[in-house]
Amino acid sequence: MVTQESMLKAALPLFARFIVSNGLQTKHGVFKIILEALDKDLPVMAKNKGLRLVEGSTGVISPDLLQLTDPDTPAKKLTFTVIQFPEHGQLYLQGSVLLQHSFTQEDVDNRHVTYQHSGGNSHLDSFTFVATDRTNPGFIVDGRVWQEPVSFTIQIDQLDKTPPHITHLGNPSQVGLLKNGCYGIYVTSQVLKASDPDTDDNQIIFKILQSPQHGHLENTTTGEFIHEKFNQRDLNSKTILYVINPSLEVNSDTMEFQVMDPTGNAATPQILELKWSYIEWSKVEYEVCENVGVLPLEITRKGYSMDSAFVSLKVNEVSATVGKDFTLSPSRLIQFDPGMSTKMWNIAITYDGLEEDDEVFEVILNSPVNAVLGTKTKAAVKILDSKGGQCHSSYSFTPNMYKPQEKGIWHSLAPGSSSPSPSGSFHLERRPSPSTKHFAVTRGDTLQGFESTDLSGMKLRTSGNGKTVLPSSVYRNGTDIIYNYHGVLSLELEEYSSPTHKRRAKVPILSQLEEISRVAELPQAAKLESTTDSHLPRQEVDDKSCPVGWHYHSGYCHSLITEQKGTWKTAVQSCREHHLSNLVTVLSRQHMRWLWDISGRKPFWIGLSDQVHAGNWEWISGEPVTFTNWRRRPPQFTKSGKNCVLVHKQGKWQTKDCGKSKPYNYVCARKFQM
Repeated sequence: MVTQESMLKAALPLFARFIVSNGLQTKHGVFKIILEALDKDLPVMAKNKGLRLVEGSTGVISPDLLQLTDPDTPAKKLTFTVIQFPEHGQLYLQGSVLLQHSFTQEDVDNRHVTYQHSGGNSHLDSFTFVATDRTNPGFIVDGRVWQEPVSFTIQIDQLDKTPPHITHLGNPSQVGLLKNGCYGIYVTSQVLKASDPDTDDNQIIFKILQSPQHGHLENTTTGEFIHEKFNQRDLNSKTILYVINPSLEVNSDTMEFQVMDPTGNAATPQILELKWSYIEWSKVEYEVCENVGVLPLEITRKGYSMDSAFVSLKVNEVSATVGKDFTLSPSRLIQFDPGMSTKMWNIAITYDGLEEDDEVFEVILNSPVNAVLGTKTKAAVKILDSKGGQCHSSYSFTPNMYKPQEKGIWHSLAPGSSSPSPSGSFHLERRPSPSTKHFAVTRGDTLQGFESTDLSGMKLRTSGNGKTVLPSSVYRNGTDIIYNYHGVLSLELEEYSSPTHKRRAKVPILSQLEEISRVAELPQAAKLESTTDSHLPRQEVDDKSCPVGWHYHSGYCHSLITEQKGTWKTAVQSCREHHLSNLVTVLSRQHMRWLWDISGRKPFWIGLSDQVHAGNWEWISGEPVTFTNWRRRPPQFTKSGKNCVLVHKQGKWQTKDCGKSKPYNYVCARKFQM
C-alpha cells in the first residue's frame, strides 16, 4: 500500500512504464506522476511565557519561552511577524537590530533572538506578533484559531542597589572541646546574621577582610580552612567553626568582614570579636606540713567570665594515698558562675603522728566546659612529715610574706601564734538572710583578716581525758567568729583564754571528711549556731556534697541567681543551659520557708506554671504538685499570659506573665548525687 508519507519520501516525480501492443506491433510508454504535499494543519502556539530580566540588561528569547509547532511545516518556515515593537527596549536578531519585522522558530531555537532593556524605571515592556506557517492564515492559541496579534510580555526587575544589612552581631563565647583535643567556638546565626529581602541566604556573602590572628576558621562539613568568604546559609547550618590556636595563651580574637550580595553591593566593614576564658591553677607546687588540717587549692579563671564554666578534677596519688594520707571532697566538679574568677578546693591532710617519709600527690584539671585549660593544669602537693609535731623544712616561710613565685607551706598554729592570710580572693557562696549579719561559709571558702587571738581563743577537748584539739581555721565576721574543726569524736568546746569563765557547747563531729562550721556568739557564747537560719532542721541545711555555691535541702542542691535577673522563660533557659538544672520545685512548707530565707526575702521565680493546660498547675521538673502557697487561693482562670509563678511578699505565690514581666531573681535546683 502506497501512503502519502511513503510517496513524499520517494523521489519526485514518480514514473510508471507500460507497453502498448496490437498484436502486430509493440510500443513502450512512460506515465509520469507528480505528487504535491498538501499543508492542511495550522501552527500551534505551544509556549508564550514571556521574559524576565534586570533593568538595563539583555535577555535571550529562548524556545523555553516562545515556541510555535506545526507537524507539516519545518521550523524555518514557522514565522513570527512583529506588529508592535517594545517601547522600553530593542529586539535583536543575530546581534543586529531587528528591521525586517519578522523572525522564525529556527531563529528562536538557535537563540538568535534577544531583547535589550534601555534602562530607566520601567517595570513592564512587551511586543505583539502574529504567527504563520506561510500557507494557511491564522494559528492556534489555547485550542482556538487566532488571527489577531498576541503579546509577548517582558518583566523588568529594578536593579538591586541596597546591600544586605546586619541584623545581629554578638560576641561568640561558647567554647567546646573538639575531638582532636583542640578548642573551638561555633559561629552561628545566633551571633552573626545578615538579611536582604531580594537575596537568598546562600548568596549573602561574608567577605573576610582580615582573618583571625590567634586561630583560624574552618568549614566543619568539608574540613577546609576558610580564608576568603562564607555565606549566611553556612551560619544557619552551624558549619563555621573558629579553632583556637593551642600554643597561644590568649582569651580573645577578632575578624574583620564585609557583608555583600552577588551584584556587588557591600555594607560597611564590621568586626566580629570572639571571647573566652581559660582556667588553671594559681600555683602548681604546694608543700604542707602533715598537721596542717585543710589545704585550700586555688583555681583561677582569666579572660571573658560572663558565662558559666566548669572544670573537673582528677587526683594522681604518686606516693601519697587517698584515705590514708589525705581525703577529698566527693565533688570533683568546679563551677564558675558568671563574673566569678577564683574558686577554692579544699583537701584534708591526715595527721597520724607517725614518723614517715614525705608523700606526694597531684591534682589535675581536665574536661573543661565552656572554657579552655591554661598551661598550669597540674598542681603537685608534697606532704611533709610533722616530725613529732614540729614541721621543719628548708622551704618554710611566713604566709603573709608569700610571693607568687615561691612555694607555699601551710603550718598548723600553736596557741598565741599569728594567723595566716591565705592567698586568693574571698568569695561568699551563700546569700545571708536580711535578719542576720553572719557570713555563711561553705566548702572551698576562705576568709581573711582575723586576729592572732582568734586561733588561740577556743579549743576542743574530748570528754573525760582533757586532750585538746586546735581549730584548723578561724574566721572573723564583725563580732562573730567561725571555727572549723576536723575529728571523729564527740568533743566539748571551751574558751581557752579565760579559764575561770569557761563556756561549753556540745559539737557533734561527723567524720574527717566533713568540715563542721559553727558560730560562737561573743560575749554570749553559751551555744553555737549554724550560719544558716537556726530554726531550720540541721539535717536539712547541711551542704553535704553540693558544688561550691550550691546549698542542700530536701534532697536537692540549690543556687540563687541574682546577677542576671530574667523573666520566667529566660530563668528556665538559664537553669538548663548554664547551670545544668531546673527552675526549683517547692516540696514542702519547710522547704518554702528555707527558700524564702536564702533568697534574702526578695521575689524569685519557681518552676510552676499552667502553660500546657490553663488551671492545671505543673512543676517543670515533673514532680507531682503536693504543696502550694498561694497568696489567696489557687487561681482557676489565669489572665492571658499570667501562667507562671513568682514567690513574692512573705513567700506567697502569685501568677505573672511568663515572658513579658519585669526580671526577677530565680533559684535553680538539681537532684543531689551521692
